[in-house]
Amino acid sequence: MNLLFIAKLVISAALIAAATEVAKRYPFWGAVIVVLPLTSVLAMSWLYFETRDDALVSQFARDVFILVPLSLLFFVPFLFEPKTHWGFGLNLTLGLVLLAVAVLVLRRFIP
Repeated sequence: MNLLFIAKLVISAALIAAATEVAKRYPFWGAVIVVLPLTSVLAMSWLYFETRDDALVSQFARDVFILVPLSLLFFVPFLFEPKTHWGFGLNLTLGLVLLAVAVLVLRRFIP
């Protein structure tokens, strides 16, 4: 494994770990960390650092911009949890299915 890959893993994992640790005590602030575009900033930075391709980074940013609203569908089952009591596993599965269907539908219209 090269050093850059290991650095990407450590930094990315640290951000996720920080968000979950904060969320244990302060759910709102954990959510704030997650909604910050940290993942996008990191991914775009790594992509640019490795390729030096502005067009590729711009295309990536455009795709992220288009997909962000769709990603909100993932959370819909969790919003109804107080009424459905389906539990984490089923909500996670349904959220992923909703997201997958939305992305597949989008791909039919935006190649």
